[in-house]
Amino acid sequence: MQFNLKQGMIDTHFHSIIMEKKEIDSRSVLSEAFESGLEYAIDIGTEMSDIPKRLKLLSGFEKILFAAGNYPSEVEKDTAPNLIKLLEKMIEENNIPENKNHKITAIGEIGLDWHWKYGTKRQQIELFEAQINLANKYNLPVLIHNRDADTEIVEVLRKTRPVSGGILHCFSSDYETAVKILDMDLSISFAGNVTYKKNSSLRDVASKIPINSIFAETDSPYLSPQKVRGKKNHPGHIGYTYQTLAECQNITVQKLIEEIKTNFINLFNPEL
Repeated sequence: MQFNLKQGMIDTHFHSIIMEKKEIDSRSVLSEAFESGLEYAIDIGTEMSDIPKRLKLLSGFEKILFAAGNYPSEVEKDTAPNLIKLLEKMIEENNIPENKNHKITAIGEIGLDWHWKYGTKRQQIELFEAQINLANKYNLPVLIHNRDADTEIVEVLRKTRPVSGGILHCFSSDYETAVKILDMDLSISFAGNVTYKKNSSLRDVASKIPINSIFAETDSPYLSPQKVRGKKNHPGHIGYTYQTLAECQNITVQKLIEEIKTNFINLFNPEL
């Protein structure tokens, strides 16, 4: 597999279970990625049933952080109160001092998706708000999905502030929305789509984001960067996004590596 990595790079958003479904050997790819310079990565949850599978799959990877949450589509499976009970049970069971394996270090992927019209908007908003409240209860950051729901995302976040911060993942909105997010002390992460030839407007947004509020991600196995577009995506491709963001910010890739690592430590406080 092709890798584009430099020492110290961090992938803040990948999906190990979905990679496996796409016939990507997550353990093999991650092992090679860490050997090639990847420093940290965050494996993202989308449903409660994926948690035991991901814990088993990621066993032994000390530099992988673990996020758990209900994706907007989960409103079609159960009610928000029931989904929250399950998520809180998972947090209580995993985040105990004697647990030497992965603890839940963030709540995500949570948010709103008007594109696919999962359930009703009210159901999605209820689940989103409830998961932010749960994150606040346990002092965990949130990892937020937004598709075609800029106005409502901002409204919910203003009403129900994440007290431990969070990231708008795979940011694809305009600068006006970015400013509103930044004003709430949240951060913004860019994925492989910022590298696409026709996405100059997103690169313009990336050039204006304060360096202390920026992250990079692959969203593997989705959104392969331009130079490997059409191929299966994985955390070893994170360097392509770093390169584009460094150009947008008019800094070196090494400087961006250092800045994102600082942002990562400040938000997630990993055990170094």
